[in-house]
Amino acid sequence: MPEISHETYIQAPPEKVYETLTTAAGWNAWFTDGTTVDLEGDIRFRWQNFGSERKTIEDGGPVLEAVPYKKFTFQWFPGETLCTVSLKLAPYKEGTLLSIHETGYSTSDRDLSAMANCAAGWGEAMTLLKFYLERGIVCKEDLRG
Repeated sequence: MPEISHETYIQAPPEKVYETLTTAAGWNAWFTDGTTVDLEGDIRFRWQNFGSERKTIEDGGPVLEAVPYKKFTFQWFPGETLCTVSLKLAPYKEGTLLSIHETGYSTSDRDLSAMANCAAGWGEAMTLLKFYLERGIVCKEDLRG
C-alpha cells in the first residue's frame, strides 16, 4: 500500500514542536483556521478560503497517541479510506528531528490522488512549521491562492 514519509530538522526544542502540533492554538498560529484538538478525543482540522478555489475544508478523526515531546498520532479521511498520521519527534543537535509517516491509502484513483496531494501538503506543512518555529514567519495567507 502507498505511504507518505517526510523528515525535517527544526531548530526548536521538542517541547515547543510538540506543543505546536498538539494544540489548537499551535496549529491555528501557522497553518489552519479553527482547528480543534482534544488529546483524549479527536483532532478537527479547518482551513478557510483555502487554495485558488477559496474553499473551506474540514477533516479530522481520533487521536490515537499523544506521548509528550515524542509522538502524536491521529487518523483522518483525506481520500476515501481512513489514514493514520504519525508525527515523531526526537532531540537532534540544537533542535528537533520531526518525521511524518502516513499510512492507510488504498490504490483507488481517489486515494492515490489524495495521497499525492497530502504528500506535497505534508512537505509544505513541514516547511511552514519550520519557518514559524525558527523565525516566527507565518505564511498562511500564501495558501489562500
